[in-house]
Amino acid sequence: MPKNIVIFSDGTGQAGGLKPDQNLSNIYKLFRASRPGPESPINPAEQVAAYDAGLGTDNDAGRIPFSPVQKFRKLWSGATGTGISRNIADCYEAILKHYEPGDRVFLFGFSRGAYTARCVGGVMSLCGVPTRAADGGPLPRYGRALRKIADEAVQQVYEHGSGSNDPQRKAERMEKARRFREKHGSANAEGQANVVPYFIGVFDTVASLGAPGPRRLLMLLGLSAFVAAMTALAAGVVSLLPWFTFAATYIMLATLIVVGMGAGYLQTHLKTIRDFPDKGDVKRHIAAWRFRFYDNTLNTRVRYARHALAIDENRKDFARVPWAAPGDWPDRTGEPEWLQQVWFAGNHSNIGGSYAEDESRLSDISLKWMVEQATSLPHPLKVDWSRLNLFPDAAGMQHCEIESMRDSYPWWVPKRLRFVWAQHPREIHVDAPLHPSVVERFELAQVSRYGLHAPYRPGHLTTHSKLGKYYGRAPALDSEAAAVLQPVPEKQAQA
Repeated sequence: MPKNIVIFSDGTGQAGGLKPDQNLSNIYKLFRASRPGPESPINPAEQVAAYDAGLGTDNDAGRIPFSPVQKFRKLWSGATGTGISRNIADCYEAILKHYEPGDRVFLFGFSRGAYTARCVGGVMSLCGVPTRAADGGPLPRYGRALRKIADEAVQQVYEHGSGSNDPQRKAERMEKARRFREKHGSANAEGQANVVPYFIGVFDTVASLGAPGPRRLLMLLGLSAFVAAMTALAAGVVSLLPWFTFAATYIMLATLIVVGMGAGYLQTHLKTIRDFPDKGDVKRHIAAWRFRFYDNTLNTRVRYARHALAIDENRKDFARVPWAAPGDWPDRTGEPEWLQQVWFAGNHSNIGGSYAEDESRLSDISLKWMVEQATSLPHPLKVDWSRLNLFPDAAGMQHCEIESMRDSYPWWVPKRLRFVWAQHPREIHVDAPLHPSVVERFELAQVSRYGLHAPYRPGHLTTHSKLGKYYGRAPALDSEAAAVLQPVPEKQAQA
């Protein structure tokens, strides 16, 4: 009997289930309600679920059993986003582990985990799901042999030509995907990938992979100082031996570290294709897609896709990531809509969750919507509703991470010296789809925003076809509220 394989990819710094009373993202809440287990009525023969913690968490620190190395890797991933390839491979490996013919793959993600989920969908669209090993034997179901196949699909196929719009690079990637499918028996009768996702549901995909500007710089400076200190410590110990001086040892160790990092960079970033387009040809290039989502396409063979977007996220580094082009939409009369991208009131985590539970009413709205979408399909997601108690409220508390970052400084630091995220409110088309709770929030006399109580009137929705009438009804903002709201560019972009 075909089953659901459900993959959950969380946002940066998010690792649910580690503490009894921690703040949970919508991804972990939905995972907890969708996984089979001793406390769940969900039959594991009908649905399996896997959870992948976000970048920069202890769970994402890799498999090296040495705490200092794990801590360094965790901070490095959080600062630069370079662990994203590992997250993609983790999710793809989980699919390969469980897949049987006829199974349906659901992908869910939040923030950079939404980026990961979309990338996993891209890997599947290129490589499908292997049915055999490279030597023609049975597909391994666990261990290094399976991981090797997952890494090959991600690093050698999906990331080939990444960050480039060069048609030649795209042709090379398609050729590598064709070779992968041929080698692993993952092509359908038409030669395309044999399996693509049944459903992709993402909460507010963001483009920036690493930590934002000033924070990234501080983290990298701290990591550099840590490496320099550890190198000096090691050189000091070695210099106690005869014939070794501290300076020579330090230079030798530093050189080895630089060479090792360079070799590691080339191993993951240097892409090669042979015998294409002509036999004997060898082409190489450096992949450079870090810090930006380079692939905004959505394969039309993906059965259904849903995207919850944040109206009030105004950090420049958290810009909205487009998904699919209007002309790409397939015609599926009589079925649920192929793609829905809907705007919700609130900032990034007001949509994807991770605030304290008594401040999560807005994120309950987007989670309820996503669950309703996933459970109303011809082959629905199975959910244990006893593990998913939601209390959506259009009057819920709205947060602002820019203000939170500014307030996190000690009182004695002058405001002009408090570095915060650069601001750039999102551009929303005049007819962009809004969740009904947005209009309901406009109807309220006042709501909680950034610690203030005032009517809900985002400056970048004044021209929206459904909301313009409300702006003449709002009382003037006081000076403190006006200082929080920033001017918005007039240009609008299609959602």
